[in-house]
Amino acid sequence: MTLVAIIKNAYQALRHNARRSLLTMIGIVIGISSVMTILSLGRGFEAYTVKNLTTSNDQKLTVNISFTPTDYLQFESSKMRYFSDEDLRLAGQVAGVETVTYVKQDDSFLSTDLSIGNKKTTKSLGFSKFDSDKLDLGRKIRREENETHQKVAMISQETAKEINQDVKKVLGTGIDIKGELYQIVGIYDSGTLGLFDTSVDIKIPKKTYQYYTNREANPTQLKVTVANDYKPSEVAKKVIKKLSNSGVSRNFGDYSTFDMSVLTDGIGKVLKMLTYFISGIAGISLFIAGVGVMNMMYTSVSERTQEIGVRRSVGAKRSDIRNQFLAEGLILTVSAGIIGYIIGYLIALAISMMLPFRVSPDLFTIALTILITIVIGLAFSITPANMAAKKELVEILR
Repeated sequence: MTLVAIIKNAYQALRHNARRSLLTMIGIVIGISSVMTILSLGRGFEAYTVKNLTTSNDQKLTVNISFTPTDYLQFESSKMRYFSDEDLRLAGQVAGVETVTYVKQDDSFLSTDLSIGNKKTTKSLGFSKFDSDKLDLGRKIRREENETHQKVAMISQETAKEINQDVKKVLGTGIDIKGELYQIVGIYDSGTLGLFDTSVDIKIPKKTYQYYTNREANPTQLKVTVANDYKPSEVAKKVIKKLSNSGVSRNFGDYSTFDMSVLTDGIGKVLKMLTYFISGIAGISLFIAGVGVMNMMYTSVSERTQEIGVRRSVGAKRSDIRNQFLAEGLILTVSAGIIGYIIGYLIALAISMMLPFRVSPDLFTIALTILITIVIGLAFSITPANMAAKKELVEILR
C-alpha cells in the first residue's frame, strides 16, 4: 500500500469518528499551546534581557575600555589624565568603531580607605547637602567652602566612635581621604542602618573632591560604540591593543575591558533553563493527552476488528495494518500540535503587548512543536498499531 493511500485511509477513519477525534485532540491542543506560550514568552524575555545588557539607550552595541594605573597617588598628585582626546582619536581609527566618548563618572557610590589605630577600614563617601544636613555636634559644611574647594568633612557618630570614644575630641582633627587631609567640622547621626539604607559615613564638599582628585575632568573609562556586523569583544581587543601601543598613559598602567558576552551568556543559559523547566511542568498535560490518544487507538482497534479482517483477507500485509493506525495517530497529534502552536503563539503575542518586549515565531519552537507531536503520535500509537497488526485472520473471522 502506498503512502498516499495510507494517509487517505487514516484521514477517512478519523473523519468517520470526528467527535471522538476532536475531543482527543483538545488535550494535545491545550498541552502544546501552554508549552508554546511559555517558550515564546521565555525566549522573548531572554532576548530582551540580553539585548539590554549589550546595548546603550540608542540601541547601539557598546563596550567600555577602562584604565587602571599602577600608582594611583602619582595620578592624583600630578593630576595626570587617564584618557585624553588623543586616545579618543586613536580608538576611533579601529575598524568597527563608530564613536568613542568619555564615560561620565558616577559619584553615587564612593568609598575611601581609612587608617584608624592600627587597622584599615573602608568607609562610604558622600557629598554634603548643606542646609538639609542634620548634625549632632559641630557645624555644617558651608556653600562657600564648596565653591572655594575647602578640605572640610563631616563624619557619622559610628565613624567618630571608632576614632575616639569621646566623639567631642574628634571635632577639629584631620582625616585622610584619598591622600588629602580634611578637617572634621561636624558629626551627625546616620540612624539605624536598614537593609536598603543609603547613609554614608563621611560627607565632604563635592567640588572639593572633584578638584583634588581631578575626577570631573579625568574619566577612567571610554565608551566605544560598535558598528553593525562587528563583534564587540573583538573590537574591544583591537582598541586595547591600539591604546597599549600608542595611548597617552600606556606607560603608567593597563587598559582592560569587561567581556559582557560572558555575563550575557550566563544569564541567557539561566533564563533558558528556567523556561525549559516551566515548559516541562506544563508538558505534563501532553503526557496525559498522549494517554488519551492511546486509549482512543485501542478503542478504534477493538471497534474495527471486522475491517481489519476484511483487509487482511484481500491481501493487506501486517505492516499495512500497522502503518494505517500509526498514520491515524500521527495525523491526529500533528494536526492538534499545529493548532496548539498557533493558539499558544497568539496568547503569547497578546500577553507581550502588555510587556516591554515582543515575541515572534522562530524556527526552534516550530520544529519543537512538530517533533513533540510526532513523538507523542508514535509513542502512544505504536502499541495499539502492533496489536492490530498481530491479529490472526482465522481468529478474526471465527
